[in-house]
Amino acid sequence: MNIPILSTKKCTFILCVMFLLSGSFASAQNRISVSKRSPIYMDLKPGNSAGLAKEVIIDNSQWLNYSTLVHPSDPTMSITVEIASGSVPDGMELQIEAGSYTGISKSKQGNPSGKIYVSNRPRVLIDNIGTCYTGSGRNEGHQITFSFVITDYAKVKAGTHTVNVQYTITQQ
Repeated sequence: MNIPILSTKKCTFILCVMFLLSGSFASAQNRISVSKRSPIYMDLKPGNSAGLAKEVIIDNSQWLNYSTLVHPSDPTMSITVEIASGSVPDGMELQIEAGSYTGISKSKQGNPSGKIYVSNRPRVLIDNIGTCYTGSGRNEGHQITFSFVITDYAKVKAGTHTVNVQYTITQQ
């Protein structure tokens, strides 16, 4: 069995996660926004022992905000997430999770779907959204947590990687 041994050099990644927003809906009053749209940087240091467990790098500095106007007889809305361009580096997985709604609005905010793997196929991040306004900016709406999970240290290479993540709000 070959066990990869990491050198004592630092492995630095700059993973630029860009955010694209889109929507598919009839009303101009429905919108979605992300509070922080800057790159997420990862700096990995090699482990000191063989058989390393999966490492998780987390960024939870973003908040997802949206406002929707849904007629009571219309279906509810959902927000999906997918990789629009770029790719997650080899040896890693990208997961995302929306926290529960935080704010003072008493309307029908959506339900987070839990932790999901982000890929090139849209996955529902938040569903069952009715007429609501989540507020805007940090500490209102849904806190978004990105988790970069190292699944295979042997495949991880230093470098700069760009992944464009797209959120889309649609009626179900």
